[in-house]
Amino acid sequence: MSAFALAAQATDRLPWKKPGEVLEYHACGCADSCWVAEVRNARSRALKGRLRCDCEQLHATLGPRGAEQVYAPSCLAINDSADKSQSIRETLERLLQR
Repeated sequence: MSAFALAAQATDRLPWKKPGEVLEYHACGCADSCWVAEVRNARSRALKGRLRCDCEQLHATLGPRGAEQVYAPSCLAINDSADKSQSIRETLERLLQR
């Protein structure tokens, strides 16, 4: 695997207020319009919820076995926001009813 491919998969931690959980983000292309943000149990790494932008639509998954569904027809509200990480966090809070 090339160094470029490894860099593209780098994961960042975003602010998340719920103890015992972490919010992780990584970009996958389209000039940062393709990305995945996941809330996981900090210890077990079990998936709590995922948002995924495929450069166009926003998809969401609840739980480790949840089916991915279209959450919004566009990612622009998040991608064009003044604070993208805050928009992602707020959207996941609504999704997970936090």
